[in-house]
Amino acid sequence: MFCRNCGKELTGSPEICPNCGAKPMSGTSYCPNCGAPTTELTEICPKCGARVAGKAVAKAGGTWMPLTAGILDLVAGVPALIIGIALAAGLGALGGLGGIPGVGLIMGAIAVPLIIFAIIAIVGGVFAIRRRTWWLALVGSICAFLAGLPLILPAIFLGIPAIVFTILGKRHFK
Repeated sequence: MFCRNCGKELTGSPEICPNCGAKPMSGTSYCPNCGAPTTELTEICPKCGARVAGKAVAKAGGTWMPLTAGILDLVAGVPALIIGIALAAGLGALGGLGGIPGVGLIMGAIAVPLIIFAIIAIVGGVFAIRRRTWWLALVGSICAFLAGLPLILPAIFLGIPAIVFTILGKRHFK
């Protein structure tokens, strides 16, 4: 085995290269199989034919979690926003018809938080898709869950997986 950072041949499987002090597989400059020079984009060593996963290739794996979380946030947030706006519009229509006692208050108590949660879920979804600001993506996923609570199933099938994928995909955020 060769250190990917400095190219020095290593005995066994050390955690740290005794020559350069880096983790042996952390670099992208040398093939771990034969020690031949490589680049970040090298996938197969030109000298020995061994598979070399460069930084660009290694980073690509697992990025489906933030992307999936972001899509789930959007799928939960957009309909919740539409329903919240429809409830708010219905609230105005009911108030204009002379009003039914208590209905306007109940619809307002549902519409306003639903709209707020939906907007935060949409913003968090965009941040998750772009893999920026992990905490905001997590807040968006939580709000996607909360926005789906009135109907229960969206919370279970969209909100919970969005939260899980956002947490598990944390290392892919910048």
